[in-house]
Amino acid sequence: MKLILVRHGETEWNATGRVQGEADIPLNRKGLEQAKKVSARLKTEPIDIIYSSSMKRARQTTEAIMKFHKVPIRYSNLLRERKFGKLGGMPNEEYRRIREKEGIEFHLFRPPGGENYVDLQKRVKKFLAMIRKEHGSQTVVVVSHGGVIRTIITILTKRPLANVHEIEQHNASINVIELRSGSPPKIHYLNSTEHL
Repeated sequence: MKLILVRHGETEWNATGRVQGEADIPLNRKGLEQAKKVSARLKTEPIDIIYSSSMKRARQTTEAIMKFHKVPIRYSNLLRERKFGKLGGMPNEEYRRIREKEGIEFHLFRPPGGENYVDLQKRVKKFLAMIRKEHGSQTVVVVSHGGVIRTIITILTKRPLANVHEIEQHNASINVIELRSGSPPKIHYLNSTEHL
């Protein structure tokens, strides 16, 4: 299977440095342009199916990709961004201070009413098991969020979840990973932004 992971384009909350999580924020003007550039980059890529987060910013990015591809699309709640609960919407720096004050490792910190990266990993593992079963040798595009894509990459590359924050994922970046039976995954691109 060839897995193409796409992070959604920029939103106003990305631009102003706010914790987004499950808040359904649309793409801003720059994000819409980024989605068009992702679409152009994938224009000639043979794609069998697209899976997308059901959140607005991912759906808008997916719609741009669909301009050049008439393939099945499935929206999945398993691909929604990590929930930040009561801390959603606050400035990133304030969130970081709260997390550090708790003295809990990055991936284990669970905001009140939210998820930590262990919770997210369980959700993502369900999704990966499903697509591996259904799309063995196909090319699958996944349009999702930074936290989800980082988690997918840690699972596929067998990195410790504690290091998930070290994986960069810029808005509208593309990752291409080839999953091969009995062999380690072959990484073609990680956080690629040459198209932007």
